[in-house]
Amino acid sequence: MYQKIVYQKRFYMAFIVGFLFLFQYVYSNRFSNLRMLQFIIVDISVVAFIFAFHGFELNTLKSKHVVFISTAIGSFLGVLLGMFLVILIFGAQRDIYRHEFIATNIAAIVGIPVFSWLYYRIIMKVIPPILYVVIGDPSKYKSLMDEIRISSHGKIIVDTWIASVEEAADIADKIGDKSILVADLGLYRRLSGVLHDVEKHGVQKHFITDVVEYWLYRIPLQLVEEYRDHYEILLNKAPISQIKRVMDIVLGLAMMLIALPFIIVFGILIVLNSGFPIIFKQPRVGLYEQLFIFYKLRSLKVDEKAENSENPNRTIKQRITLVGKILRKTRVDEFPQFINILNGTMSVVGPRPEMKVYHDKWIEEIPFYGYRNMVRPGVTGWAQINYGHTTSKEEYIRKTEYDLYYVIHKSILFDIQIIMQTFETFLGMKGGR
Repeated sequence: MYQKIVYQKRFYMAFIVGFLFLFQYVYSNRFSNLRMLQFIIVDISVVAFIFAFHGFELNTLKSKHVVFISTAIGSFLGVLLGMFLVILIFGAQRDIYRHEFIATNIAAIVGIPVFSWLYYRIIMKVIPPILYVVIGDPSKYKSLMDEIRISSHGKIIVDTWIASVEEAADIADKIGDKSILVADLGLYRRLSGVLHDVEKHGVQKHFITDVVEYWLYRIPLQLVEEYRDHYEILLNKAPISQIKRVMDIVLGLAMMLIALPFIIVFGILIVLNSGFPIIFKQPRVGLYEQLFIFYKLRSLKVDEKAENSENPNRTIKQRITLVGKILRKTRVDEFPQFINILNGTMSVVGPRPEMKVYHDKWIEEIPFYGYRNMVRPGVTGWAQINYGHTTSKEEYIRKTEYDLYYVIHKSILFDIQIIMQTFETFLGMKGGR
């Protein structure tokens, strides 16, 4: 079923590119190979930004309101990116007029929400749900399966629980046209003989690790401990990409130029609101647990006692300044970290660099927490855009689950997706609280 949804999503995204291209063909008075190529660049940029704003996810598609917002913002930014790329690549040979860019944006905002509404209903009807016989104790895994059922829009349903060897005696009668989902690895090994006989008759078997990662985009620590050998192998295979480092330098230079006016303006506002210093500097734990100096625009009142306490985050709400609220909401306070990117202590995308006091605390209390440091920390990241700031242990656990997902699944394309989705956080639509 997962492959069906992936293929359907790719087909729908290609359909949207085709729709925009057809509109441009009809709208334009003339068409040539050069114009065709330039239009395709714009169309792909639009679809890429809508994808980054979750415009093709089931959770978005079920709501007309959310689809419209994702499409409107995504298409606007996509057209801007398309214009930039066309000018950058073709220069004086640019052969698309301003009114054609505007018309493309309007066509996307009007047409795509309608198609998305139809696409969601087709998906719900065409792709049947998977009924699972789950190998595991419901007291341990039911809450996780309930979360998956909600995230999958009812496409993943638990039919039967097998919590002991005795309950598996008549599994052949229970299975029917259902699939097996392995949750409890120990119980699965004890039932390997019985399950092997069932699998020989064509019954599909999936592991809960794959299902959870596909639907929840994180790795629950409950499963990390259950499947320790599996995850230790994956997390230790985290080489540092030189291509990513080149991308960091290019983006760091470009973003530093863009960020400089914001840093100057907000620097003045910080001084007017709460005095000096403008830049907040603090040691943080980075790649391979090495300490480095971390830079931010100061958003809190200066309080050395609070900053050096066991829980510096506890007083954040009381210490945040008026300008600091804006900085944290928009993430503009992170802009000085482009210096960290250029000096190699950080990346554009990666786990949040943590204060040493918290790192030392959580590495003792949260399993696998140290694996966050197998990659460079980032200005933005998978955990940052999905969860925001953390203060309690429970929040740190959830954020670690997103970080572990990133460490395992990291790639240049995943980084680009995260960078694009960061615009949602910057606009205050999700992420940092």
